[in-house]
Amino acid sequence: LAHFSEDRALIEAFEQNEDIHLATSAMLFGKKEAKSKRNFAKSINFGLLYGMGSRKLSAELNITQSEAKQIIQEYFATFATVKNYLEQIEEQVKHRGYVQTLLKRRRVFEYESANAMMKAAYIREGINTVFQGSAADLIKLCMLEIEQIIEEEDLDAKMLLQIHDELIFEVPSESAVDLAHRFAKIMEQIYELKVPLVCNISIGENWGELK
Repeated sequence: LAHFSEDRALIEAFEQNEDIHLATSAMLFGKKEAKSKRNFAKSINFGLLYGMGSRKLSAELNITQSEAKQIIQEYFATFATVKNYLEQIEEQVKHRGYVQTLLKRRRVFEYESANAMMKAAYIREGINTVFQGSAADLIKLCMLEIEQIIEEEDLDAKMLLQIHDELIFEVPSESAVDLAHRFAKIMEQIYELKVPLVCNISIGENWGELK
């Protein structure tokens, strides 16, 4: 969202390695209430990427629909560039009939021939595709790069799972730290965005210990 919209407030928060949800909360509700309302901000940040409206947000946060509508309005007033960018995606769905991810993968919509319910769904899916599809682009690039290195260097490492923006590897305990940092560096440098990509590392004996 920060990369595509080029919103200065979002970009600065990432450049300063801030907790983006806490930073959003502080901008929306003030520093005094920032911590207590961080989950509100998190729901909004992610919700907008899913095309969430006031009805869905009110159910998510257990607040009235009018309160949810007010929060969304305040968000867009704070991040005006974000609102403009999301409206650009809507226009692409309506008039161009498709949207593209970071790596130019396309999702096509038969918008003109759709009924009102489907048109609303296409708008939500179009917004979601740009962000979720681009996140998928990045993780797939990481998987290809790391797997090639594992094969070329015959590393004692196996890529077991990909879950959203996470990769899980099985490696010997004695090389876990070194490989984790090496793989993390690849993931952070896989593609140049307008904000830094940051990769967190977790090491454990099983999947449950990684959380």
